[in-house]
Amino acid sequence: MKSNKELLKIAQKHLGQGGARFRKFVGLPSGAAWCNAYVDYVANEGGDAKLYFNGKKETYCPHSIKWCKANLAELPLWLAMPMDIIYFDWDRNGNPNHIGFVMEHKSTSSILTIEGNTDGGKVAQKTRNGKYVQGIYRPHFPTKAKKKKLTIDGDCGYNTIYNLQLALGMKPTGIFTKETVKFVQRKCGASSIDGAWGASTSKSLQTFLKKRKCYDGKIDGAFGASSVKGLQRWINSINYPVKKPSQAKSDGQKKTETPKKTTTPAKKAETKADKLLVKAKELAWAYGTPEKKYKYKTGKPKDVCKKALKKYGWADSKAEMSDCGNNVSAIVRESGIDKSFKALHGTKTPFPKKEKAFNIVHTGAIPKGFLKAGDIIRYKKKNGHQHAMIYYGNGKVCEASHHTFFLVIRKDTKRYDDGSKIKKNTIQVLRVKEK
Repeated sequence: MKSNKELLKIAQKHLGQGGARFRKFVGLPSGAAWCNAYVDYVANEGGDAKLYFNGKKETYCPHSIKWCKANLAELPLWLAMPMDIIYFDWDRNGNPNHIGFVMEHKSTSSILTIEGNTDGGKVAQKTRNGKYVQGIYRPHFPTKAKKKKLTIDGDCGYNTIYNLQLALGMKPTGIFTKETVKFVQRKCGASSIDGAWGASTSKSLQTFLKKRKCYDGKIDGAFGASSVKGLQRWINSINYPVKKPSQAKSDGQKKTETPKKTTTPAKKAETKADKLLVKAKELAWAYGTPEKKYKYKTGKPKDVCKKALKKYGWADSKAEMSDCGNNVSAIVRESGIDKSFKALHGTKTPFPKKEKAFNIVHTGAIPKGFLKAGDIIRYKKKNGHQHAMIYYGNGKVCEASHHTFFLVIRKDTKRYDDGSKIKKNTIQVLRVKEK
């Protein structure tokens, strides 16, 4: 697979050429617009056509931009890198008229590109006004990025992306994917978790960085060099935290005796219950998110939750996708505690008494203060159905609460701390075996 720099050399060798070669490649007639054909040709000539449009030959910008939106991360102008795919909308009516490759971002309002079918029908370099840019999309170019403390230089390149992914708790690749943008959006509390980095995401991230004293510029949505520097400072603060120096001795203080050696207690090993809670947090919407926002018709469920459920064959319908028993089972399986844990369906489905990973520690009324973080609760609802959830501690619970909602972590002290609503209807409380 070619890197973006290698692909740029391929694109540049066609500078000054007309459209005959590119029209022929995709089967266009003489005189037809060929800007999209040039992008197809370069991607194929680079040896990995799947970097763009799955290797298919597409000549119509409104079609190809749909694929980019569905498969690639959309980025603001300042974060563009060489050979990112860029679309232009000259009429500014929402329909792209032209496509090319990025060569270099010049500022937050202009960009240098290389395009086909421009300057009288040739391949040429152009400096474009940012107001006509409809979208910039990053192909999954290979990288050799690695973990290292970032230089605060405002360059949001592969090493910055790699270390950003580490700071966000992702598997680091250095590839700027839609999932990376979604992690950024969730981290900074953006209003939309869609994988498209627009002005609203930039404003949310600038606000996030300002609160953490990493950025002192304007909250303007123009994510430029100063904003990237703020992001780099935050990344370094997470990946390479500064250790607080020990308190210096007062002037003139003399050493009177040799201090006793203290044994540092061994770090407590992560329990199975901890693993369960970590996986619950990863698969669920964060506590405090308004649930109504994530109804199927008005919002998008979290991709990692969908992926985990689909992995076990529970992604065929809305009811299955948000079923409480399936979600609890997905969390248990994904945590590694029990990879064959069965979904808890129905009040008449008893939990196996000899289950290898959990014990039944309680049935019936739940005493106040009995529940521990990581406990699985099952109880009967008024309509006769059962409900399953994981107690998260401190009055929080992780559950798929309704057929129109996905998995969430919510706070409900009355229902889960004192058990006043479920104490008479509890079927079972399951607790993970730590040994």
